[in-house]
Amino acid sequence: MTPRLILIFLIAFSPFFAGAQQDVEDILDKANDVYNENPAESFSFCEAAGRLAIEQGNTEFDAEIATCKARYYLLIAKYDAASAELNKAILFYENVDDKDGLAYAYSLKSILLDRVGDTDASHLMQLKVVNLDREANNVDALIGSLNNLSLDYYQSGDADSLKLIMEELASLEDDFYPTDYLYYYQNWAHYYEIINDFHRSIQHYLLALEVAENEKMTDSKATNLANLSRAYRLNNDFKKADEIGKQAYEFSQENNLIYETSEALVEWIAAKEALGDFRSAFDLQKKWTRIDKKINDLERIQKVKAIEGQLEIAEKEKKIAEGEIALQLSNLEGEKARTRNAWLFAIVLLVVVLLVYTAFIYVRTRKLNTTIQSQKEEVELKSMHLQEALTSIQDSLQYSKLIQGAMLPDAEEFMAVFEDHFILYKPKDIVSGDFYWINRSDERTIIAVGDCTGHGVPGAMVSMVCHEALNKVVTEQRISDPGKILDAVRDIVRITFENKTQNLNDGMDIALISLELRASAESENETPHSLSASHSVLKYAGAYNPVWIIRKKSTHLIESNEKRSVVDVNDHQLIELKADKQPIGYYHDPAPFNTQQFELFSGDSIYLFSDGFADQFGGDKGKKLKATNFKELLVNCQNMIMTDQQYFINKRFEDWKGQLEQVDDVCVIGVRI
Repeated sequence: MTPRLILIFLIAFSPFFAGAQQDVEDILDKANDVYNENPAESFSFCEAAGRLAIEQGNTEFDAEIATCKARYYLLIAKYDAASAELNKAILFYENVDDKDGLAYAYSLKSILLDRVGDTDASHLMQLKVVNLDREANNVDALIGSLNNLSLDYYQSGDADSLKLIMEELASLEDDFYPTDYLYYYQNWAHYYEIINDFHRSIQHYLLALEVAENEKMTDSKATNLANLSRAYRLNNDFKKADEIGKQAYEFSQENNLIYETSEALVEWIAAKEALGDFRSAFDLQKKWTRIDKKINDLERIQKVKAIEGQLEIAEKEKKIAEGEIALQLSNLEGEKARTRNAWLFAIVLLVVVLLVYTAFIYVRTRKLNTTIQSQKEEVELKSMHLQEALTSIQDSLQYSKLIQGAMLPDAEEFMAVFEDHFILYKPKDIVSGDFYWINRSDERTIIAVGDCTGHGVPGAMVSMVCHEALNKVVTEQRISDPGKILDAVRDIVRITFENKTQNLNDGMDIALISLELRASAESENETPHSLSASHSVLKYAGAYNPVWIIRKKSTHLIESNEKRSVVDVNDHQLIELKADKQPIGYYHDPAPFNTQQFELFSGDSIYLFSDGFADQFGGDKGKKLKATNFKELLVNCQNMIMTDQQYFINKRFEDWKGQLEQVDDVCVIGVRI
C-alpha cells in the first residue's frame, strides 16, 4: 500500500481511534497523581504520554506534556531542556488563549529564570502569573501564585512586602487544600527568619515539614529540611542544625533531587563551620562544588538563553507553516476524485485484517483457557490463606480493644461526681491513641483527656504508657497540683521512650483539671463527691490542649488575660484556659508546666477534648471543621442537658464528615457544675 493510501485509510477510519485522546489524558493524570511522592516516576509517565500522543497523531495535550516534563527537568537542574519545553507550552497556550495553562507555564518559567540568575525577569514573570489568576478569579491557582511570589520577597529580604502577601493568603485559608498549608507555613517561617524571630521560624518550618510528610511531597520535604537546618543554626542550636543538615542531604540524594542536594550541602557546611568542624566542612565543600558545577554549568545556561532567543524565530516559522498547510489542503481538494477507489481498497483490506485477527484470537484463547483455570485455582487458595491471616489480625485487634477499654474509667466513676455529663469517644481505628482518665478522692476529682502520638496500634501503645504514668504520679507519688502532675508524667514518658542509640519523639498532648469538691450548704446529705455546690475551684494545666468553660453572662463576667481568652457569644461567655506550647515527651526546650486556678459557679459547663473533632475534613469543600466552629457548636447547645449535647455534636460531626474518612481519634468530655 502506498503512503497516500495509508493516509486515506487512517482518515476514513478515524472514528475507531476516538478513545486515543482519553488514553493520553489518563497517563498525564497518573503523572500528576504521583509527582509529589515520586517525581522520577511522574516523569516516566510524562514521556509515555508524549510517545503515545506522537503515535496517535494527537497534538491536543502537547502543552501539558511539555510542562509535565519541564517541572522534572527543573528538579534535576536540566535548565536547557526545561526552557525548551516551557517555550513550547507557552506558544501553545497563547495560541489557544488558555489563561490557566499560561499562568502555570509562566510560574515554572519564573523558577527557571531565578535559578539561572535572572532574578528581575523571574519576579516580573511571577507578577504576570498573579495578575492572570486574579483576572480569571481562580482562587485555587491564586493561592499557589501568591505563595510563589512571597518567595521572591523572601529572597530579596523585603519583610514588609512578604508580610502583606502572607496576610492576603491568610484571608484565603478557607479555600486551602492540604498541600497549600505546606507553602503557607514555609513562607511564614521565611518571614520570621527575616525579622530574626528564629524560634517562631523553627515552629513553622516543623509544621511545613509535617505537611510534606503527610502529603508525601518529596521535593518539598527536602527543601524544608534544609530550611530547618538553617533556622536552628541562626538560633545558635548548631548541633541540631548539623543533624538536620545531614538528613536533608541524605534524603535529597536518595530521591535524585540535584538542586535540593545543593541547598542541603550549603546548610550542612554552615552547620559544620559553626561547630568548628572545619575538616568535615571542607570535605562537604568539595561535594558541593561538583554539584554546583553541574547545576550552574556555563554552557548549559548559555543554551537556555539561546533557546529563549529562538522563541521569536519559532513564531515566524509558525506563520510560514500555517501557509504551507493551507496550500496542502488546496491540493487535497484536487485529489478527491482519485481517492474513491482507494477508499474501497482500504475497506476490503480492513475486513481481511479483522478476519485474520479474529481467527488468531480464537486459537490463542483456547490455549490460554487451561492456564487461566490453573491460575484461578492458585489464586483462590492464596485468597483463602490471606483471609485466614486477616481474620487472625482482626481477632487480635478486637482483643486489644477490650484491653484498652478495660483501661478507661467506667461510666459510674463519672456519674458519682457529675450528674450531668457526657463522654464522646470515637477511635479512628479499632484501637485509639486518645484516652480519658479520672481519679477521685474526698478532697478533689482529677480529670484528663490525652491525645497520644499517632492513632491505631502505635497510638494505643503510647496511650497505655501515658495512662499508667498518670496513675503512678497521682496514686503512688500523691501529686495533686496539675502542673506538677504533667512535669512528673513527662519525666516518666521520656525515660520510657529513651533509647541508647535513638530518642523516640512519641508523647502526648493533654488537658488536665483538678476540681476541689465543696459540700453544698443547702444539701448536706449529698455524697462527699457531689459538685452541686454554688461554686467550686478548678485548677488546670495543659500540653497544647486547652480547656473551655461556658457560662451565662448573668452569672459572673470575667475578662481576658495572657493565660485565658474570653469570647462573648449571644448570652454566654466562652472562656479558654490556654495550654503550654510543649508536649508530654521529648522537647528541645522543656519548661515546667503552669497551673492555672479558676473559680466555677453553678451552671458552668467544662469541656476537655483532643484535636480530632476540630481537625476533621468535610463539608461542601472538604475543609477542616476548625476550633471556631466547634466553639460555636458547643455554645448553641447550652440549653440542652449533657447527654443531649453529646447526641447533637456527634450528629454534627458525622454530617460534616459525610463520606470522607475520619482523620483522627476523637475524644470530648463535657461536665456541668
